[in-house]
Amino acid sequence: MSVIKIIELVGESPNSWDEAIRNVIAEAQKTLRGITRIGVEEFDVRMKDDKIEVFRVRAKVSFRVER
Repeated sequence: MSVIKIIELVGESPNSWDEAIRNVIAEAQKTLRGITRIGVEEFDVRMKDDKIEVFRVRAKVSFRVER
């Protein structure tokens, strides 16, 4: 029986939400093994001077706990 741990990460990009989630995936893969799922919980943007400054994605990353 495996145990799954879930953490929350926020990815950002000045270009798109797609790039923001790809940033989450890339960073998660640097330090986590056994990733089983990445679910996007929320999309939002940070505004500056009435323009989009940054696209943001809040995601939950699930991975197996190693014993």
